[in-house]
Amino acid sequence: MGICQLLSTRRCRCCFLFIPSYSQEKPFKSRHGRVVAASVDGENGVPTLTPLQTADKKPRKQTFAAIIGCISAALLVSIILVLVYICLMRVKRFMRRTSRTETSMPSTVELERANTSHYAAGAPSPIYVQNLKQITMSELEHATHNFSQSNVIGEGRFGLVHKGLLQDGTRVAIKRYLNTQVHFFLHEIKQIAQVRHRNLVKLVGYCEDNHQQFLVYDYIPYGNVGNHLYDYEGSPTGKLNMRQRLLIALGAAKGLEHLHSMAPPLLHMHFRSSNVLLDENFTAKVSDYGLSKLLSEDQFYASSSAIDCFLDPELYSSKRFSVQSDIYSYGVFLLELISGREAICRDPSNLETTLIMQAKDSKDISSFVDKTLGGKSMRGAKQVVDLALQCVNIRPRRPLMRSIIEELERIQETEIGGLPFEAGEEIGDVTLGSELFR
Repeated sequence: MGICQLLSTRRCRCCFLFIPSYSQEKPFKSRHGRVVAASVDGENGVPTLTPLQTADKKPRKQTFAAIIGCISAALLVSIILVLVYICLMRVKRFMRRTSRTETSMPSTVELERANTSHYAAGAPSPIYVQNLKQITMSELEHATHNFSQSNVIGEGRFGLVHKGLLQDGTRVAIKRYLNTQVHFFLHEIKQIAQVRHRNLVKLVGYCEDNHQQFLVYDYIPYGNVGNHLYDYEGSPTGKLNMRQRLLIALGAAKGLEHLHSMAPPLLHMHFRSSNVLLDENFTAKVSDYGLSKLLSEDQFYASSSAIDCFLDPELYSSKRFSVQSDIYSYGVFLLELISGREAICRDPSNLETTLIMQAKDSKDISSFVDKTLGGKSMRGAKQVVDLALQCVNIRPRRPLMRSIIEELERIQETEIGGLPFEAGEEIGDVTLGSELFR
């Protein structure tokens, strides 16, 4: 066997490949089953190897992985952009709200945190109240023309009341406390400021400067109910018709009921006609609530007459106010509203002259009802008087404010429909001397 034959038939131990002959090129299978091609250079006789052909599977897998990676990255970037956009929009809306608030209420600030050491035991810790203005003394002086006497519109237990105009155009009633400074003043007014209802006068601000304390309320332009019921001698003026009186009675009842519905109930303790104010739509708004803790006992029980007809007689002995005490005062308010006369005892030695005794002793209710109401209002007026007498009854027999509201709504529904509507019904102007917030 020649060398050429041996070379063409023997395996190469180095590469384990079959070596083809010099004259031709043939494919051979390796022992791993892969086809290879071997060639020999005819000039130098050195065998050369042809590289193996790599399969196409790996490039395809790498391309697919690259596509998936690009899609994932694009989704991640999109999500991040959406989140950034949402955050920017929220910041923009917040800045707009802040801008509107600062424009509409330039004087609005959060209440400064007061020292809790002087609060009564068990009292809630101070909280911040929104929409309560801290007004400076210079602002109040400018609003009232340096507390001019011509702007005094009343005087009550808390002190003098001035009408004023703030720099932002808000008309206000400013109550000036002239007694000993109250150390827990901030704590109490924050409690009052939280009370909000359509039939309650809103506290809008306060001032505490140089041992002087002020409460600033919304100004109700048409004064209290008493100014529209009777003159300075307590006689009926006939300014309000039955429709208006029922509307006022219902509004005052709703304001008082809102105070009683709080937990715990907020007792008014000084409810009377002079503390029920009227706006231009005959909407009744109860004022002077929540001030009991700011007054001393002497101030609280003080009255312009020897006998306070609005005060529950049982309080003279017990001095324990309750929801029923406010209901008694509301009953007297109803009697004033229907009779058109002031509930004041000008002769303490003769209790028969009180409005309550007159209502109880009237055999003919028409003699008690304000004659300016007319005959068509008589049936509804009698029902209101009956309700008022239930309110001034012995304490356990008095109805709750919720029941009073339901009864007034029933009377209004059955009686108002039969009353003629008077075109141009409006409240007449009230002079500056009206006792607002008395």
